[in-house]
Amino acid sequence: MGSETAVATPAKKNSPEKETARTAEVVAAAQQNNRVAAKDKTSPACVVVDNGGWRVKYGIIPPSSKDDAKQNTNHNRNGPEIQMTTMYNATARPPHQLTVLTGDEITTRMKNLGQLTWNYPMERGMICDGETQLRVWARLLEVLGVVPTPQIKGGGFLATQGASTTNRRAISKATAAAVSAVDAAANSNASTQHYSSNDCTFLLLEPPHVPSLISEGVDCILFHELGIGRVARMVGPCMAAVNYLSSSSDSWVKDDTNCCCVIDSGYSFTHVVPTYRGGAMTKAIRRLDIGGKVLTNLLKEAVTYRQWNMMNEYHIVNDAKEQLSFVSDNFDSEMKKAHITRKGLRWFDREYLLPDFVSSSQGSVRLPAPLQRKREMEEIEKMKLELERKKKEEEEQKVNGEDDGDGQRTEDIAAEDAVKMDVDDDTSAKATKTQNEKKPDSKRQKKEKVKTKVKKRNKKRRKQDTKQSDDEDEADLPDGEDSDDETDEQRLKRLKLMREEERKRRDKEERERQALAMSVERFAIPEVLFRPSDIGLNCGGIVEAIVESINACDEIYRAAMYNNVLLVGGNATIPGFKERVESELRKLGPTNYPVRVFLPDDPVSFAWEGAVQFSQQDGFQKQFSVDRVSWEAMKKAGKDQSEIWGERMYNITRR
Repeated sequence: MGSETAVATPAKKNSPEKETARTAEVVAAAQQNNRVAAKDKTSPACVVVDNGGWRVKYGIIPPSSKDDAKQNTNHNRNGPEIQMTTMYNATARPPHQLTVLTGDEITTRMKNLGQLTWNYPMERGMICDGETQLRVWARLLEVLGVVPTPQIKGGGFLATQGASTTNRRAISKATAAAVSAVDAAANSNASTQHYSSNDCTFLLLEPPHVPSLISEGVDCILFHELGIGRVARMVGPCMAAVNYLSSSSDSWVKDDTNCCCVIDSGYSFTHVVPTYRGGAMTKAIRRLDIGGKVLTNLLKEAVTYRQWNMMNEYHIVNDAKEQLSFVSDNFDSEMKKAHITRKGLRWFDREYLLPDFVSSSQGSVRLPAPLQRKREMEEIEKMKLELERKKKEEEEQKVNGEDDGDGQRTEDIAAEDAVKMDVDDDTSAKATKTQNEKKPDSKRQKKEKVKTKVKKRNKKRRKQDTKQSDDEDEADLPDGEDSDDETDEQRLKRLKLMREEERKRRDKEERERQALAMSVERFAIPEVLFRPSDIGLNCGGIVEAIVESINACDEIYRAAMYNNVLLVGGNATIPGFKERVESELRKLGPTNYPVRVFLPDDPVSFAWEGAVQFSQQDGFQKQFSVDRVSWEAMKKAGKDQSEIWGERMYNITRR
């Protein structure tokens, strides 16, 4: 479908001349406000974007004054204005509609993501669809309050790819619509700060070794289509290394080598990037074409083959993978145990409850019924053993107490026997006296006993009659209503019955929900990261790539690289991933080198946080960013993309 039908049309159409004039007015006003507000500023606002294949992480650093720049040099400003937000790096179209949802609009407007027609701008970590990426970045700037100022004269990414004039006009209208939306938001909320893209810096994190054609297209999108004033492009693993070298932790003692081997395992790929003082050693970078996308597709095929057809439910399967997958320490032994154990009784068996998008929009996890019964029996056995142990301890205490007090007990028994003999004599005398007194009244006592029995029987019958009448009255009452004659005890009993029925109903609905049985797939799918040969790829796993990358470095750096291994990316959050990498790296690495693997608290945002720190260094704007005029001059001079960005991206120095 062409771009002209994909863009949502407004209710009232205006002429192109009016739209162009309105856009020019909004852009001019934003530029004027930004210049007035930035008279006393030393650095412009900086938009930091970590452009991932699955989700894009973004945030904005407001302009800093001279005093702030001096205080915050080489430190992260942890103010409330610097916050990382994520959105899908994709566009989606609902069924039977022409509306195109972009980024955060997808999750806010739709619950069932499986009904949408998705379009992703990135393939294998590279931007291959400039139109979709332009939409996502325009939406990103709109959320941050940055007004795009398109510079279409030089041609954009679509012109570089040979797109038609109709498509370019459609994208220009989409950008103008974003400008109008930002202007409306500015009028509705005066407290929100808005900036012009011409006076902002755009810091983009991307993978290493991007082809020059794609790199040039990205520059055209940023400079011409979005009108960004200055652009800085950095390698994502290098920013993670900057954050690692500048961060401090009580549980992690850093050395002074300034070396770090970054393993970035994300959605589209896995990169191994050795760094020194934040700069990448380009000759030692290794890439593994396995990421989260491959794992989700494998799980989707396995589940479809075994149980349900989930080929069109990518997001549900991806959620199941994120909740249930783990990395096993010993894959072969776990598979052997799985062959001899009945399904449903293995310790790793789980059930993923599918969402119905009525009462729940996200899946949940539960234990299979056989495994649940087995665990309940084990708990009962533990309780029995605990009770038996306590009984034995009590018996032993009693026996010990009897042994200690045998001497005292014999004296007490003799005294008690003497007292008992005296008491028996007194009681025998009293008994003979009472028998003599009761002999003439024996008939009267018999009559009284008969009367008491009759009274008890009548009382019992009356209780049964009242209980039966109460039950009949409760049956006549509607459910949930109270009777005036109902006692507190009857009301409590009725409420308990209602709660029990509600619990049984919910349990029945829970059992009847559709569920995916997840067994060996939980650890067999992530095993592909360590053994790609299982799916037919003729290459080594992550650990082999790490060893090969470190061996490609100079010998003086190798020991420091083994001692500073950093894990980032979405796949690093899989339970057991760090332990597996560390154990296998210890087996393959030299025995005289210490091996340490560091996993941050949030591996997904670790590179973005490092980029925020790096952008606040003194001299960042001059050394690592390029303005639009300089970029156009270098392109006219015939410089290649590697000549423009090579030194700025790879040869950075941590101050």
